[in-house]
Amino acid sequence: MAQAPVFESDNELLRLAQGLRSALGAPAPVAQSRRVLVGFRGKARLFYYPPLGGPRLRTPLVLFPYLGISRPYIFDLRPGESFAEFLAAEGVPFYLVDWGIFGPEDRDLGLDDIVADMIPSLLRQALRHARAEAATVFGYCMGVPMTASALAFDPSLPAKNYLAMVGPIDFSIGEFPRITDEDRFDVDAVIETFDLMPAEFIRSGFKMLNPLGDLQQAKALLENAGNRQWLEGYKAMNRWASEWIPLPKQFFRHWVRHFYQRNELIRGELRIMGQPIDLRRITAPVLCIGATKDDIVPAASACALIDAVGSADKQFLELEGGHISVIAGRRARTQVWPALADWLRAHD
Repeated sequence: MAQAPVFESDNELLRLAQGLRSALGAPAPVAQSRRVLVGFRGKARLFYYPPLGGPRLRTPLVLFPYLGISRPYIFDLRPGESFAEFLAAEGVPFYLVDWGIFGPEDRDLGLDDIVADMIPSLLRQALRHARAEAATVFGYCMGVPMTASALAFDPSLPAKNYLAMVGPIDFSIGEFPRITDEDRFDVDAVIETFDLMPAEFIRSGFKMLNPLGDLQQAKALLENAGNRQWLEGYKAMNRWASEWIPLPKQFFRHWVRHFYQRNELIRGELRIMGQPIDLRRITAPVLCIGATKDDIVPAASACALIDAVGSADKQFLELEGGHISVIAGRRARTQVWPALADWLRAHD
């Protein structure tokens, strides 16, 4: 077991105390990039991040992240560590969907509503605002199977390109399928107890993937309590990691049953509004990204999209990092974001 750091002077102890007080004090400021509310559908809001000096790409980028679970400001964490800030500097017209915070009134919101109604509506609102004919649709995490299903459900959707990052497609791969196996996890019995899938339950599910995560985080905090720059980043990331959001009960039921338990998307058995979803109907250029150290969505699960779509122009990149660090970490700033910008320019 790792030993706690040893502090040999009063000054070191004082720096530790000051660092801990800072880390445990007021929440860090987040989501500071300039943005404009340009659309909505239900509780979902569509934000536009104006490019610095005006757009230099004609094709807007519309990002559909995970629904519920946590807040989407991970894409605009803080100055210098913001994907939105990077895109603005690159001249990319960027739109981000914030699905909102769900309440008991959203209990009946299901997969059909998201795929057949909300995603198409928000995409078209972004295009009207951008005065563009088509967009690069960007799915992240849960947003990948949701957007892939939407594009396959209606191939006429104005998607010039499709960007999929750390999103599960083959749900037979990884730890979550074992945790939610039908023989062990009765999703109906669980969800009928609540109006929403509580945030605490969702948090517990993710914690099961890394039981020692809190201990490792505490150790890192002690070791870096005197490093002001490290603490600023820690506070912002820790705020994001602590703000969990519940899921609508009907969506959670659909998500677990149709994806994790029955793996219907990759099998071609998923139905939206009664219509079968065939991923071969996606023919736009595709860039699919997996992360080497992703415990939530193994790279092989994400890569399954490449063989499933009907696109001629398709590429899979397995990049160094974890599920979050691939979009928000130090390596993301130096490697991932520039690679995305190059691909967007090449497919503008």
